[in-house]
Amino acid sequence: MLRQDEARRRSGEREIPLRDRVRRLLSWPIVIAVCFWGGASLIVLSGDERLPYYLGQEIEQPILSRINFERVNQSRTAEARKTAQQEVPDYFRLNHRVVDGVASGFRDLFAAVKAVESFEQFQESHGKRWSLDRAGYDALNAMGDDAGIAAFQRDVDQVSQRLAQRNMIERVDIEREIRSTAGVVQLDRGDGVFVPVAKERLTYAVNSDHVDRLAQDLVRDLFPPAVRPTLVAIVKNVINPPEGKPEPLFVYDVDQTKAKLEEAAALPPVKDSFQMGDRLVKPGVLDGETLALLKAEHEEYLKQRSVEPRLLAGWRKKKAGIFGMIALLTAGLSVYTYRCQPRIAQKPTRALALAGLLLLMLFADRLLLTSLGTSPIWSVAAVTMTAAILTIAYSQIYAIGMTAGLALLLAVTEEVPDGLLVVFLSVAAVVILLLGEIRTRLRMVEIGGVTALVAAISTTFLGLVMGDSMALIASEAARAALAALIGASVVLVLLPIIEKVFRITTNLTLLEWADTSNPLLRQLIERAPGTWQHSHLIGSIAESAAEEIDANGLLVRVGAYYHDIGKMCKPAYYVENQETRENAHRNLAPTMSLLVILAHVKDGLALAKEHGLPPVLHQFIAEHHGTTVVRYFHAMAAKEARSGRRDEREADETEFRYPGPKPRSRESAILMICDGVEGAVRSLQDPTAGRIETVVHEIIMDRLMDGQFDDCDITLKELARIEESIVRSLRAIHHGRIAYPKGESFEPRPAPQPQVRRA
Repeated sequence: MLRQDEARRRSGEREIPLRDRVRRLLSWPIVIAVCFWGGASLIVLSGDERLPYYLGQEIEQPILSRINFERVNQSRTAEARKTAQQEVPDYFRLNHRVVDGVASGFRDLFAAVKAVESFEQFQESHGKRWSLDRAGYDALNAMGDDAGIAAFQRDVDQVSQRLAQRNMIERVDIEREIRSTAGVVQLDRGDGVFVPVAKERLTYAVNSDHVDRLAQDLVRDLFPPAVRPTLVAIVKNVINPPEGKPEPLFVYDVDQTKAKLEEAAALPPVKDSFQMGDRLVKPGVLDGETLALLKAEHEEYLKQRSVEPRLLAGWRKKKAGIFGMIALLTAGLSVYTYRCQPRIAQKPTRALALAGLLLLMLFADRLLLTSLGTSPIWSVAAVTMTAAILTIAYSQIYAIGMTAGLALLLAVTEEVPDGLLVVFLSVAAVVILLLGEIRTRLRMVEIGGVTALVAAISTTFLGLVMGDSMALIASEAARAALAALIGASVVLVLLPIIEKVFRITTNLTLLEWADTSNPLLRQLIERAPGTWQHSHLIGSIAESAAEEIDANGLLVRVGAYYHDIGKMCKPAYYVENQETRENAHRNLAPTMSLLVILAHVKDGLALAKEHGLPPVLHQFIAEHHGTTVVRYFHAMAAKEARSGRRDEREADETEFRYPGPKPRSRESAILMICDGVEGAVRSLQDPTAGRIETVVHEIIMDRLMDGQFDDCDITLKELARIEESIVRSLRAIHHGRIAYPKGESFEPRPAPQPQVRRA
């Protein structure tokens, strides 16, 4: 600001009235500020209020319930349902294959006896199937009349009824997902009704003794005694066939058992009741169960808040406070921007880009913390990105203030611990201080590593102050370091997009344009080699001078490379490209030569736009001559006017000036000085140190008195330091050399020839 005031006083520019200045600058900036305030408020208050707790957090004070609520106790519910499922007995249904198989086996035996005429025929035909002796054959044969047949059928029906009343299942262990602890099983004896049976009363088909006793019990008091052994064998063969798995009387009913298990799993949940003021969590580390309880209370609180007048009134007060704090922060950021970066307030696009950046960081942080419910330490990523982007786009002083404002906004709206603000500011300070100048992408990686280290250290100190456990401190420090690395990595990847959005050119881009393999520079080197040598030389001189006053040396060096690219269009008209003594201007009038010389500025700007040269380099093409006079051709015109060959009005000095504009930055002013000085010193016959110093001083004073520096914020003290730097550089370039003796030849002597011996 002091430099601008000094330049304005030198140029005699009229001070703009305060009322007009305020009306000009505070019309649309206020609109953007109000929109930012509304957007930030909408982001902060959108969705549900965030739960300010996370897994592993150290709780110093007991957390009390804000409302009356009931909460499903997941562990007790799961335990109750598991117990209910364990108490579900196994369900079995009657195996009709066994009942029918026994009855058909008995009938087949009786029919086979009736079908033959003698015991011998029976033995011959069915002896292998049934081991029936003569007494049994005679007993069954005696029942061949109607009365005997009816009696046999009654005994078969009685056996079927007895089978349904027995309790034989396949085996003891029944495979299912949750084993039963019930002391009974449920049996369906064929009528569709399940009845409980104690497990002590069960028998098993895999046990041969159980099967033998069952067969004996079935035929007791039935059928002739001589036939019973054969019938017992039939029963045993049906239940335990010689080949195949056992067939129990009752088989496991998978569907019925599964249905009962599902009913047990669908038991109503077990709920815990809490009253307002009850302690929910005691001091300590939050685990999964206590965090789930806090989430349940928070969800119920949000539901009741919309209908409970007391809670609703408190929420409205809180919203009003948040609105007010965001408004104050918005006003502070706006004033800070107006004071530190007034050029942002001059163009709506820049202000919109800045507001969009801050809103994007706030939205990303809000989305991350609210949706994932993670630790607020992840906000370090947003702080890192904001600090890096603003430093690259504007300045370190401006970046630290705006990042601090964003950190305050995050701390206030997200209800993060107060000590976390120190972590945010530490990370921002490291990023901004180290990001003063980036010429390699590796430098950004190094900055990310240092920032991650500082984030971890500051987070560790914060955890020690708050008394957190070492495990929590370690995890939070690791999260902070990872968040810082993520922020730096995102900026590195998005650097080209950042340059386009904020219309800036970073040092990385400048280095790319400084590469001589660039097509535009290659054309300059090939078409106008003398101009390139001139541009390359003043680039190194100007870079040293710029660094002397803390200006951007890289910018002025790259600007010097391109400032005369317009000379490619007519290279022969410029003395540095004239390989012979032939002067292309010999047959041209001074005014015509003037047009040729002036055209290299316009042609250079056209080439810059055609090849996509960054806009920041355009100023060096347009301003490196300012509005200075083309002295050589003006002198020729004046000479012709004095001799009467030209009208004196055509030789007026104003007609031989470059169209401008004058330099509007210190870098552009340095290039103007170096451009004039290099050519003047080159024309000296004997460039001694004294002559170089005199030429440099005269040219700088000529530009100063001509008003060429009126539009830039360069000071007299800086001009003096620039003069010293340029003189040092030119002395080094035009240093003296030792004169060799005239009579001595310094041509290389031929190497001595080896002598060959002759035998």
